[in-house]
Amino acid sequence: MEIEPIQESLLAVMPYWNYRISKPFKHLLDDGVSMEMYYCLQIIRGFDEALTMTELSQRIQMSKQQMTKIINRLVERGFVKRIYDPSNRRIIKIQITDRALDYIEHFLKENAECFRETLEAMDSQELADFKQAIDILTRVLSKLPRD
Repeated sequence: MEIEPIQESLLAVMPYWNYRISKPFKHLLDDGVSMEMYYCLQIIRGFDEALTMTELSQRIQMSKQQMTKIINRLVERGFVKRIYDPSNRRIIKIQITDRALDYIEHFLKENAECFRETLEAMDSQELADFKQAIDILTRVLSKLPRD
């Protein structure tokens, strides 16, 4: 398959995604939570066990220095906690807290309403197509190699 048409499609969808999904989402965040902090919470939430800073920074594709700043802010808000390995204090794992899970649940129930108008503008076939496209994008993007 040729790459150029895929590149063109990717670049064409970016403005729509930015103005119809990302920007409205960014305006909904509260409690001083940035998009990067929210993304970080969602990544941590997706794993059953605590992640090391290295694992987390690799999954988010961010330097450990930048990740440390985000984790510090999440710790201050009580959204994550650091767990020190008793056998090696240099190993620090990050674990999501119940407060963060409550924040995410509240966010999804209360604030995701901004997408309702966009979604209700679609007919049932468009909704099914959109859901399938998001599921496929999530599956494919999650498997891409990390820098």
